[in-house]
Amino acid sequence: MLIALLLYILIGPLPWLVLAVGAWSGHRRMNRLVSDRSPRPEPPPTLSIVVPAKDEAAGIRDCVSRVLLQDYPGAELVVIDDRSVDGTGAILDAMSAAEPRLKVVHVTDLPAGWLGKCHALFVGTEKLDSEWLLFVDSDVGLKPDAARRAIALAEHRQYDALSLMPRLVAPTFWERLLLPQLAVAWGAAFQISLTNDDTRPNHALANGQFFLIRRSWYARVGGHGAVKDRIVEDVALMRILKAAGARTRLMSGQHLAQTRMHADLRRMFHGWARIYAGSSGRSVWPMVSVLALLLITVAGIAIAATIIARTHDPLWTAAVATHVAVIIGFIAWTYRVAGQAAWHVVLLPLAWPMVMAILTYSIRVCASGKVDWRGNAVTVNRD
Repeated sequence: MLIALLLYILIGPLPWLVLAVGAWSGHRRMNRLVSDRSPRPEPPPTLSIVVPAKDEAAGIRDCVSRVLLQDYPGAELVVIDDRSVDGTGAILDAMSAAEPRLKVVHVTDLPAGWLGKCHALFVGTEKLDSEWLLFVDSDVGLKPDAARRAIALAEHRQYDALSLMPRLVAPTFWERLLLPQLAVAWGAAFQISLTNDDTRPNHALANGQFFLIRRSWYARVGGHGAVKDRIVEDVALMRILKAAGARTRLMSGQHLAQTRMHADLRRMFHGWARIYAGSSGRSVWPMVSVLALLLITVAGIAIAATIIARTHDPLWTAAVATHVAVIIGFIAWTYRVAGQAAWHVVLLPLAWPMVMAILTYSIRVCASGKVDWRGNAVTVNRD
């Protein structure tokens, strides 16, 4: 029985403790921008903010207006109208006529072998000569000082690429319940705590919702042309940059930007399957590892509870209590970090089956290589 107890500790509480410590340590390093007060370089380097937009007529005016509020001196805004059919282009042209800082690029076709966003960003940056490029998705809300603080940090620390994780806006129950869990599972699957380690050139993650890159490095690696067929182009581009010798960072930017990712369960399934499968290059093992951890946890606690009911062994009771306490404490902390109420942890019996279902669907996407994205069947390529 002692051997069984030791085995339970090794595959039960210990992995969760390691995960919690790693997540906490990684979060501390990724959260440094919150308190950073790096001085703005003088004169400030030139900056182009680049926003891709496809069929965004409902929100593009608000998006452009928010970006134009950036307090970065001399920043230009380039918005790429990517084959929109809903009036997005006309709205942008009207805004551009009244705002000299706004440049609109219209993309009318998609060459074979390209994904739309990659092609739009490649075309939109071809004639830019700014020292920095900041890629921002059209559904991201920036604080006025976002670009200024990001560039100040990057210049001060001599980073070549800096990507931020915005605050996730979650107005519905399912978003509040699942998004923090799915984000943590992604971070655990791809060892997010190691992404800022300069000694690991082949380990990098990024978030294309806010992606700042020195234009010289962007051009050096081929820009979005180097990842033209990657469904998760941000991670792929950051990996290429880091492998080529660029100093890259992924940091928390909840105080500088916010976004709403997936509004309903169907979009969560397809959206997170795209992220998981694309980040792994269709390797199933990152998702399998997280899925195995959850299944082993549930099975292990159930078996341990049965042993306690039969033996009333205090050592087993202490081990299970520690296991449950670590899980609850860690999950509650992740909800708080994500800006959600910690009490959501009591709904783990509802959340975990949904997370496991999405992980399983992601494995299926890895096998098939196909995922639905914005109404289109998209190919997920292997690394």
